[in-house]
Amino acid sequence: MKILLLTTHLNIGGISTYTVSLAKAMKARGHEIFVASNGGMLVPELTQAGVSHIKIDILTKSELSPKVFRAIFEISKMARKLGIDIVHSQTRITQVIGFFVSKLAGVHFVTTCHGFFNKNIGRLMLPSWGEKVIAISDAVKENLVSYFSLDKGRVSLIYNGIEVQKFLRDFSEEEKDKLKDRFGIKRDYSVIGMIARFTPDKGHDALLRGLAGILKQKPNVQLVFAGDGAEKEAIENLVQKMGISDNVVFVKPQLNTINVLAVMDVFMFTPARREGMGLVLLEALASGKPCVATDVGGISSVIENNVNGFLVTPSRPELLIEPVLRLLKDKELYRSMSQAGREIVIKKFSINGMADRTENMYKEVLGGWRVKGGG
Repeated sequence: MKILLLTTHLNIGGISTYTVSLAKAMKARGHEIFVASNGGMLVPELTQAGVSHIKIDILTKSELSPKVFRAIFEISKMARKLGIDIVHSQTRITQVIGFFVSKLAGVHFVTTCHGFFNKNIGRLMLPSWGEKVIAISDAVKENLVSYFSLDKGRVSLIYNGIEVQKFLRDFSEEEKDKLKDRFGIKRDYSVIGMIARFTPDKGHDALLRGLAGILKQKPNVQLVFAGDGAEKEAIENLVQKMGISDNVVFVKPQLNTINVLAVMDVFMFTPARREGMGLVLLEALASGKPCVATDVGGISSVIENNVNGFLVTPSRPELLIEPVLRLLKDKELYRSMSQAGREIVIKKFSINGMADRTENMYKEVLGGWRVKGGG
């Protein structure tokens, strides 16, 4: 098969990671894969894997942007020239582009929904769902079927997957100490952490207030925030205002999350409203880190309460305190949750499993239609 994956950009983030991982896995299965985006930090990873990246100026949030119209014609021309069989879009902007490309170039069209959408005028006038829609979690599928009335047969539940083997390594205490020095973390402190863009919905502020409660009972704890985003300065100011600067460490976005996860004892994931699933949550569990997370969106597809982590009500900072303290004090609980976390990722959320199911969905879409690529 010849498959064109469309996404807005390839900077650090869940959708970009998903796109790159899927492209590499499909390439390894012998398919000819192309990725079109505005570019970004993850492009070299594609190049290293032998996947062609095509840079298209589509960095916009408006479906009516001139960039969208230009991209539709550029990508349609490219799809015909390359003999593309399926266009697979990852974001709202690329869903609209992919829909029109499928009409103009006569190719099949599928999408992945990585989160939740609202019924705005653009979505109602141009649904652009595709012949098949991948939902990355049970909650996302429920949103598509119940809220948008998509036919159940049109929506395929295919959980996100990661390259599990990369995260199974256990670091020695000496290695962890060296990494703590590198990130500016105190060696003799327990570490809780979150890897997420600084946006209003990710719950950084609630986590800070939870930390304040934790410190009253266990002062030698540091919280690591890894990421960047529009709200970062506001969170930095809140840290100063709360007087907990010595207990909060800001780390720049990581192309490879393995090292920053290695220094964490407990992974925190505290979205305030909705979350499709969270690839970084899978990475943390695979790294052997028990998780304390808010029970929103697709998180419960990954975290089983009291088994591989704790689920709490969102925007209730006081509820974060007790689970974190339990994990830092109870070694047997920590060990059992660490093991359970790794087991569920290996069983349900591997990149191979995700790629197998996606490949089968592609074949279903193609049906008896002759594949242009000859395979």
